[in-house]
Amino acid sequence: MLNPIFASRCYPGMMTASRLWGILLASLLAVLALAPVQASAETVLAPCVGAAPGTDLHSPYGPAATSFVCDADQSRHGSGDFKVDFLFDPVVPSPDDPTVFRMASVWQDTAQIRFRYADGAERRVDFTSQNASRWLQFGAIYQFPVPRHDAALTGIEISTQGTANLRGVVLGAALMPRSSGEAMNRRLIAMYAGFLGLSLALIVYNLALWGALRHRFQLIYCAMVAAITAYMFTSSGAIMLTLPDLANNDRLRMNYVLLGLTGLTAMWFVRSFFESGVLPRWFQRVLDGLSVIALVSAMAFAAFAPAGIRTLDRIYFSTLGLILLMIIPILYFAWHNNSRFRWMFFLAWSAPILTSLARVLHGFGFIPYSFWLDNGNLIALAVEALFSSVLITQRLRDLSSERDLARAGEKSAMRLANSDPLTGLLNRRAFLDLVIGRTEPHRLFLLDIDRFKQINDRIGHDAGDQVLREVAQALQDLRPGGSLAVRLGGEEFALLIPVSRQGECTSEQILLAVRNRAMPLGIKVTASIGFADGRVGTDEDWRKLYRLADSALNRAKADGRDRACRATDFAKIAAA
Repeated sequence: MLNPIFASRCYPGMMTASRLWGILLASLLAVLALAPVQASAETVLAPCVGAAPGTDLHSPYGPAATSFVCDADQSRHGSGDFKVDFLFDPVVPSPDDPTVFRMASVWQDTAQIRFRYADGAERRVDFTSQNASRWLQFGAIYQFPVPRHDAALTGIEISTQGTANLRGVVLGAALMPRSSGEAMNRRLIAMYAGFLGLSLALIVYNLALWGALRHRFQLIYCAMVAAITAYMFTSSGAIMLTLPDLANNDRLRMNYVLLGLTGLTAMWFVRSFFESGVLPRWFQRVLDGLSVIALVSAMAFAAFAPAGIRTLDRIYFSTLGLILLMIIPILYFAWHNNSRFRWMFFLAWSAPILTSLARVLHGFGFIPYSFWLDNGNLIALAVEALFSSVLITQRLRDLSSERDLARAGEKSAMRLANSDPLTGLLNRRAFLDLVIGRTEPHRLFLLDIDRFKQINDRIGHDAGDQVLREVAQALQDLRPGGSLAVRLGGEEFALLIPVSRQGECTSEQILLAVRNRAMPLGIKVTASIGFADGRVGTDEDWRKLYRLADSALNRAKADGRDRACRATDFAKIAAA
């Protein structure tokens, strides 16, 4: 994800910081309010699992399971074919609100659900990885309607083939009224839609700012948010709505790759976000290496599973665990090098780090499955996206301040390089750089302070310097827009004015301004002026115009000083 603390100062049309915080808080509260809760009428089912190699789903019975084990660790059975039995009190479905059976989607090729009733009747639902979209709901949860029957439902048995059993054969199994299941679906849809809207807004906003500011970490942040959004699109099961023929196992392959890509872009964002020098270069290379390994292991899982699926899964979660461990040295370097963003980074990344840690621990079988392991990362990543947007805001604000200081320093340096240090007017070199190439006709005034050497001798060089400054200021006060004032050297000045604006500054006005200027020790100062009209498009044009104005200046001095003379006819212009 943007960044209105910066924007409010530099781009008046953008949001203020208080508005941004209000939007972020409202978005977070909306996500939390939409978070699904366990349905009050839900019956959680504990599975009893038995290996059943060679299960024939077309047989009314199929081979019996070797033995049923009802403990929580289903994964110890390894991969293969299984039968799962659920024992629960009889359920009498309401005709007005039929019962549904829900469970989390896992890697398996085919499965058959058998519903048993008190009168001995049995109903079956068959599904495969290929047609799973028919039953898959938001949150990657299967929802099967329990077939209607007059007798009470007394048992459910599931037979599976090609089950990876990485974390369990059946996870999150429950019975509930259909209205409760639909309510959870609606809340999940709203929650995921809210996250999608937030992600798109952050991406668009950051891209818009990137177009103006061109900071690399903004693009990396957009890539990270895009990867998170793509992962949510597949992990939530929403992709099955747009690609109904997509096999559920292939959706799980995509989950691995996109989660690995999210980790990669997240590490890129971290290393590009902090100020220069906070993270050592060797440590940045370690982050890059681990991120690439995680992505490669995810791609290996997607390419080769189900062959060696358990080994590939362990390698994948091991690399994710190592990436999570990198947060410790990241925080150490941030605090040790006194990063201005360490607290905000800690707040922004705490939720996704804890959620990811829980997923890694679940991946190694240390904690059991829960609905929030699959869907809690949505809220965690929403929190991260919101806080990271504020992080970027602060980062852009600092970069903006640094840029403004740099530009101010650059302008100051340019002024020093292009200005006469005594008077502040342009120096000769800078003046010529700006003059040569102008296409319209200009009037050039050359001004020389009368008997300046005598002034210096009479009042001293310090006071003489003040005289030069006062004359320079008189020229600055008179010159119109588009004109240039320069100290050519010694007591000689020049004023270049477009002929189209000659009426705004005349030779009489210049002479009068110099005469009336308050000078040190109350002395009276006058000047002589020569001027000419011409073009300055080339060096030759400038030299010709200067020679004409200089000749007119010499004539003005010869005729008694304190006057102006025009180069065309050297007619004397009496001082007003």
